[in-house]
Amino acid sequence: MSYNPVVNLPVGLAVQKGLIPNFVAVQKFGLNTAVSTAFETVWTNGALYSYPSTHTTAVATSSNTGDDNDSTVHVYGLDENFDFADEIITVGGAASSTTFIRVFRSHVVNANTGTANVGIISITVNSIAVAVIPATYGQSLQAVYTIPRNHIGYLMAIDVGTSKQKEVEVKLMQKPINGNTFQTKALVTTFGTPFSKEYTVPEILTEKSDVELRAKADATTSISGGFQLILENMAYNG
Repeated sequence: MSYNPVVNLPVGLAVQKGLIPNFVAVQKFGLNTAVSTAFETVWTNGALYSYPSTHTTAVATSSNTGDDNDSTVHVYGLDENFDFADEIITVGGAASSTTFIRVFRSHVVNANTGTANVGIISITVNSIAVAVIPATYGQSLQAVYTIPRNHIGYLMAIDVGTSKQKEVEVKLMQKPINGNTFQTKALVTTFGTPFSKEYTVPEILTEKSDVELRAKADATTSISGGFQLILENMAYNG
């Protein structure tokens, strides 16, 4: 674990405490409960993740309207300029006032029934599901992120887990904004064994890049995984 000589703390902790100006940390983790022989994104909605092509408002709906309507969820993503944006909206209520081009996380703020969402809550932008909160989890589980405008992302770590003794292949993919092709930036193969890697030399991810974890297996299994980033604000002039 590397240390920052200025504050004498692990770099990740120093960034999280706000002790290193113009840097912020990002933790992304996801779960796909039915990965099979074709690559799927590590997120709870299954299949490959779809990205909106135009910015529109976000809407929250639930598979259990009776219990979840009137709950509130916090939506985090990027606006039409690929700058940070977030808003709290009501499940089954009005669309957000913010327009989003990307959404990479959502969590339940207040549950209408009990202490967690009873049904599956979906956040949609331009009719595309961009964040899904599984029933009772209270938080989206998606190893998906987009690097904001005027930022560089440094890939610090990745991790993979599987529920069965299966052959598993996982790759971290990046699609730069100036291209239409996903590129493999990290690759893991394992046979039912959890895997984690910390980068001595971080991979560099450019602004507005879409980044996601994808996985496949030789037979259907549940796969979890995530990655850690440190973002540098290139526009910072403090």
